[in-house]
Amino acid sequence: MRNKNIIHPATVFFLLWWLVALLSWIGSVYAWEGVRNIISTEALRWFLRYTEENLMSSPALYLVIIFFMSFGLFVHSGMSDVFLRIFKHDRKLSGKEKKSLVASAIVAIAYFILYAILAWGPWNIVRGVTGRYVDSPLHDGAFCILSIGIGITSMVYGYSSDRYRNDTDIVNGMSYLFSRLPSYLVSLFFVIQFMVVFSYSGLPVCMGITDVALDLVYWICCIVPLLWAYYKQT
Repeated sequence: MRNKNIIHPATVFFLLWWLVALLSWIGSVYAWEGVRNIISTEALRWFLRYTEENLMSSPALYLVIIFFMSFGLFVHSGMSDVFLRIFKHDRKLSGKEKKSLVASAIVAIAYFILYAILAWGPWNIVRGVTGRYVDSPLHDGAFCILSIGIGITSMVYGYSSDRYRNDTDIVNGMSYLFSRLPSYLVSLFFVIQFMVVFSYSGLPVCMGITDVALDLVYWICCIVPLLWAYYKQT
């Protein structure tokens, strides 16, 4: 039996925010190197001025929105269920499901070929100024391109299997994970605010945490609430 009294991740990061505030105050009192007190008028002005900017510029927020829309289509269209049944060797696929998978596979292959041509073909359309793939728009936007590919193949499967019939069905698919995991977005908000304040306080430098390690902590904090939200739904 699941313990319903487990504290919500959003609450955890809210409390961590105040823990950082307390530690930053102690650090300022004892003159810890590089630590700034976030319970101060200066920090309050900074927080009020840049809260919206810090939230909207968060890479996690952008990736989560893109991921939720593309993977939502993947699940809502029934494509994920088909792959799961194939993996588990469950019941056989129907003729329509097989044809839909073939249609999706053809579109996926065509999409990959187009990407490969743009990335390594003779036309320097969306590559970097040096003509190299690394640091080109295609390289930097690889996650977005992959998400679009998953979304397109899922839409093809949905239409081929008669799961989708109009644009409303597609929009419902894109919003599927938002409706299934709404609490995660709340948790993500508190994660972002916690990490912003943690970085601003100077505690990572004082604790000897490198930028690479701080980025790793950031993404772990973003992923753990997502796994928790998924676990609560299953």
